[in-house]
Amino acid sequence: MIPDILQNEITDLEKVGYQIQLKEVGNKIYIVFKDYKLPKGYNIEKTDLLIWTQTMYPSCAFDMFWANSMLTLENGGVPQASTLDIQDNVRWRRFSIHPYNVKAWNPAEDNLKGFMAYINKRLNTLV
Repeated sequence: MIPDILQNEITDLEKVGYQIQLKEVGNKIYIVFKDYKLPKGYNIEKTDLLIWTQTMYPSCAFDMFWANSMLTLENGGVPQASTLDIQDNVRWRRFSIHPYNVKAWNPAEDNLKGFMAYINKRLNTLV
């Protein structure tokens, strides 16, 4: 079951324009940001962007994120810290970037909006 706090955070992000799809598989909650706009420097302008958490959110942290498996840099290079991966039977480009290795996830402070801000920042610095 999707926790109310997560549903509220998703609703807040939808209000600012994100299109979000949810899927529960066991205790995992897949969150897909549809047609996520990428910064300049990539070979495509938009991608579906995947993150996941668990039903015990916010007690568990977000970690990595995934984008279209065909995503490369504009020059054809592979984005830093990325590899191909399978999530929910779909091939994705996984970005193995762990923001909470430096500062531990704090459920009283950290949330989906903050993680998305981190992803936005990282995608701008990976090109």
